[in-house]
Amino acid sequence: MRQTVRIILLLISIAALAQPKNTVYTLKAAMNVYDYDPVRALQIIDSAVVVGNISQLRADFMRARIYSWSNMGQAVDSLLHGPEGVRFDSARVIGDRLLAHDSLQKNIGLRQDVLEILVYAARQQQDTARWLRRSQELVDVCHQQGAEAEPEALRTEAEIGAALCRMGQRQQGMARIDSVLTILDSEEHRQFNWLDATVIALKRKLVVLSDEGEIVQTIPLARRIIDRLDDYERHPDVYHDGSYREPTDSVSRADYITFYRTQAQSAITAAYAKLGEQSSMNEAYELIERSVREATAREHIARYAALERQMQLQEEKRHSQLMTIVAIVSVVSLLLILFFATYVYFQSRRIKQKNQVLIRRINHFLSQEAEPGQPSPAKVSAVDADDNAALFATIDQCIRSERLYAKANIQRQDICDRFNIRREVLNQLLASHTDGLSFPSYINGIRLTEACRLLKNEPAKTVVAIADEVGLSPRYLRRLFVEQYGVTPTEFREQG
Repeated sequence: MRQTVRIILLLISIAALAQPKNTVYTLKAAMNVYDYDPVRALQIIDSAVVVGNISQLRADFMRARIYSWSNMGQAVDSLLHGPEGVRFDSARVIGDRLLAHDSLQKNIGLRQDVLEILVYAARQQQDTARWLRRSQELVDVCHQQGAEAEPEALRTEAEIGAALCRMGQRQQGMARIDSVLTILDSEEHRQFNWLDATVIALKRKLVVLSDEGEIVQTIPLARRIIDRLDDYERHPDVYHDGSYREPTDSVSRADYITFYRTQAQSAITAAYAKLGEQSSMNEAYELIERSVREATAREHIARYAALERQMQLQEEKRHSQLMTIVAIVSVVSLLLILFFATYVYFQSRRIKQKNQVLIRRINHFLSQEAEPGQPSPAKVSAVDADDNAALFATIDQCIRSERLYAKANIQRQDICDRFNIRREVLNQLLASHTDGLSFPSYINGIRLTEACRLLKNEPAKTVVAIADEVGLSPRYLRRLFVEQYGVTPTEFREQG
């Protein structure tokens, strides 16, 4: 019978291993193509929901993001069978529905992301009342998250100032934008999130002044944008802060700089043209033309890479289908083997029954011959269990006392190498002494415990500093706190 059970387990294991673990229908695959192929991105999201890779809530959020932020607006409008700009209506409807969802009342980070989409859509539709209302809601959400969300709050304050100017409250709106710039445009804020907020605030003021015909004042604003971008281009490492808005590689960083630098140079060119400064206008135009050529070249390279990746994904899909066929054949073969093994088992059972008496006699003889000093099997198991508990206690103490958890990229293999044990041994220790937690969950539990201690005992430390001290990014620390305790780190500290 044992042999039959082993074969069944082997059958299940092989069938599971043969099934494809990866699929082309993932959130990452959709976001890789949405900017230049939004229709394909939406198809991937729909398929990802069907196969269970993402939830319906997350899928709705990504649809709203694609509808509002895609550069190929005409393709999205055509997909929705509506006039130009209908994509913004769809983004707004989905965003309003998401804000009413119960889970967004607890997930403040996702609520912030949805409000950012709604603010953008309202501004693009020139719906000033909704633009102002959603911006005020977004500022409130940012303030709830504490000091780490201050750049987002200031960025949105500039949106409110621009909306007030659009509504005719020019003095109040410009005062709000200027107060934001006073805080943002400072040497002590050389982090990317602050830089991005500064560029956005300067851009909002520039647009307001341009709409009001104050052309001369737009030139220094545009030059301030270019100066900040030039400094970022020269010192990207200084500005690195790990925020979710920051470009992740040199290509995306170059695209970010080119995008806003070109807008600033275009504003300068338009200003000189209206002022009749022909030579200055030509110089600014040449800078724009060079930036556009560089951006176009990068775009072609990016599209080629995306096409190559798509072909690779299709090949992986074909390979997955082939592996599925192999799995089916393997299952059929193993079923045949199982049938034969069962037949053999029943044939040999009668022989085994005849030997039962002999086996009992042998076992009785061995128990009588055992030496007095030898431990019984039960005692050996108890000793092994004690040794395992001692080993786990040593590992756990080392991780905590030597602050190994503070290493952001700590891996399971690091612990195995440190204590000269196999991965299987570490997995068994975790299963036995942490109620079956995985290694990342176990480490994050230690990090959360230490973060709670620091939040309560060291009020002078910022949430950002505490996140870095325990080996997490501020955004991920906030996410873990919300999942574990239902509050943000700042709220936890205030309750403490």
